[in-house]
This record gives sequence, C-alpha cells and structure tokens, in this order.
Amino acid sequence: MNLRVRSLPLICLICAEFLSQVGNQIAAVAIPILVLQFTHSAIAVGIAGAGNILPIVLSAFVGGKVIDRFGAWRVSVVADSLSCLSVMSLPLLFLFFDSVPKLVIFLSVFVGALFDPTATSARQTLVPKFARLARIPLEKVNGYRGSLENGADLLGPVVGVGLISLIGAVNTFFVDAASFFICAVMFAIAIPRQRHQVFNYERADQIAGIPFIFQHSQLRSLAISGMVLNFVLLPFLGILLPVLTTQKFASNTLLGICLSLFGMAATLGALSYSTLTNILSRSVIYYSGLLLTAVSIMLCAITQTQLALMIFSGSAGLFLGAGNPLEQTLLQEMTPSKIAGQVFTSHTAICFAAGLFGLLIAGVFTELINVNLVLIIGGSLLMITAAIGWRFMPLSNKRFIRNR
Repeated sequence: MNLRVRSLPLICLICAEFLSQVGNQIAAVAIPILVLQFTHSAIAVGIAGAGNILPIVLSAFVGGKVIDRFGAWRVSVVADSLSCLSVMSLPLLFLFFDSVPKLVIFLSVFVGALFDPTATSARQTLVPKFARLARIPLEKVNGYRGSLENGADLLGPVVGVGLISLIGAVNTFFVDAASFFICAVMFAIAIPRQRHQVFNYERADQIAGIPFIFQHSQLRSLAISGMVLNFVLLPFLGILLPVLTTQKFASNTLLGICLSLFGMAATLGALSYSTLTNILSRSVIYYSGLLLTAVSIMLCAITQTQLALMIFSGSAGLFLGAGNPLEQTLLQEMTPSKIAGQVFTSHTAICFAAGLFGLLIAGVFTELINVNLVLIIGGSLLMITAAIGWRFMPLSNKRFIRNR
C-alpha cells in the first residue's frame, strides 16, 4: 500500500474535522442574527444559545457510550447525515410561520446541534488508528489538526457574515447543512467501514468523574472558575456581542470581525503558553487571563466606536488561549488513564452546564434591562472570581505524576 493510499483516510478525517468546525462557527454567527432578525428578542437569542449548548453537555455523558456500542465510523456518518437534515429546521420554521414560540426555537436549535458533538467525538477516536496507518507521528498529526481548528475558528465567522451579507441568514443555514452532508460523504466514500474497529458496548459510569474532580483541590479550582467563566463568556459571545453589533452599531459584519479577533487572540495566547510557563506561575497565567477577559467585557459596555469594540473583543480572548492548554495539562497530570475519559467529559459538562444557565439569564436581563449593564455585571462577576481564585484557589507549579 503506497503512502498516498495509506494517508487518504487521515486526510479525509482532518478535512472533515475542519469543515465541521467551520460550519459550527458559521452557525455561531448565523443563529443569533437569524433569531434577532425575526424576533428582535434577546431572550429568544439566549434560549437559542442554550439549545445549542445543551447537546454538548448531554454528549459528555452519553456520546461515548453510543460510539462504543455502534462504532465510530457508523456514528460519524449517521450523525453528520442527521445534522444535515436537522440544521435546516430553524430557517424553515421562520420561512413558513409568521410567529415562532421561544420553546420551538429552543427545540429547533437543540435538534440542529444534537448530533454534532457525538460525531466530533467519534472522529477524534479514529485519529490514532489513521495516524498509524499513514505512518505519521501522532504529535505531528495533532499539530495539523490544532492548526486547522484554530484556522476554522478564525475563518468561520468571516465566512458566516459574508454569506449572510451575500445570500441572507436563512440561506446561510442551507450552506451550513451542506457542510455536514459533505462530511458524511467523505466518510462513506473515502473511509470503508471494514477498516474500523466497532467497539464493544461497555457500561461506564460517566458521573464518576465529578467526585474525582471535586476531591482534588487543583481540579476543583479549575471546575469552579471554569463554571463562572463559561457563565459569563458564552453569553458574551452568543448574545451580548450580537446585540451590540447588530443593534448598537447596526453591522452584521462587525460581529464576524469581533468573533474572529477573539479567536485570533486566543490562538496567539495558546501559542505563547510554553513561553509564559518559563517566566510566570500557573496561577498568574490562568487568573490573569480571567482578569483581562473581565476588564475587556466591561470596557465593551462603554465603547462608542467599532474599532474600540474590535480591540476589546480581541483582548478578551488573549490570555484565555494560554489558560486552555494549562487546564489540559493539569487534567492530564492528575488524572489516571483508566478514568481519564470520565474526568475529561465530566469537566466539560460541568463548565458548559454553567454556560447554558448563563445564556438563559443573560437573555432575560438583556431584554428587561439593557446590554451595557449586563456586560458590566458579567465582567464584575468574573473579576471577583479571578481575585478570589488567585487568593484562595492557587494553582500549583509542581508537576503531578500519577500512576498510570
């Protein structure tokens, strides 16, 4: 088997991951704009955002079981096919009905996002096998994947606002649906089913990871601060920025630029992590990131120009990018391999569950009060968390080596 043939499944897998991530970023722009366009309601945007986040929380508990029982190849193809169909439900509702209840908006977005997290996890489980087949070191493969993921985070919002400006918010969803269809076709054609191991179904208590996290001070600190961060950050990106850019500045393009700048800054922060660890403690890196994000969010409330909003949106993501690899490093150091899956998925579920409630609460307060006050309250909450964490929940610089 020549090198090109051996590498084809891996190439298709990475391309599918990139395309799926671009599609998700397009949806991150299109959903709030579409909902605001038809409802003019921040509460509806918050409900839609919650519908988009809830599947991530649920997949952390059940996605692994589904993959183990039915096989990663089958789950990926079927989930992407179902995502293609379900993502079209929201625009079709607005096209055929003059008034769409908020509960129906939630259910539509929920169904549209329901299958994607599991498909993403399924593709991730196939990476080691395809890397071995292509005879490429896993570290190098993950380097390619990480670079493309960051590229998708930067490209997706720009593509999203471009499509919205060119063909409208409704038609943008049909393009997004096509991206999932292409992912499914890639797998069905380029990755034969018999090349994959179909995992045997094994019972696993996913909840077991939660007690482990809260029994260890370092992981408990990450979980508590991560809950507050997501409680504030997800509404900032999913509701408050869309409201600011579309209502205060009347620009859909500005939203895409702000989200792209946030992703670019986060990417630069991640790239600088290894350098920062040589000169700063873990506590300084992590909690300074929360503090900078808090100040940036508060400054967005008082900005009067588009340029200032772009700058503050970018600075909000700068040190958070360094905090992400720090968080992953602590989890990897402290978690025994036999329960790593449970701990990692539980940590994700804990943080995103808080973000789900943040979206709902921020949507209500934005509509009842005003977006500027919600920005100040959210930034203040995150600033207090950073100060308390720095004083009472420090992160140790000691490298933890556990028995594997």
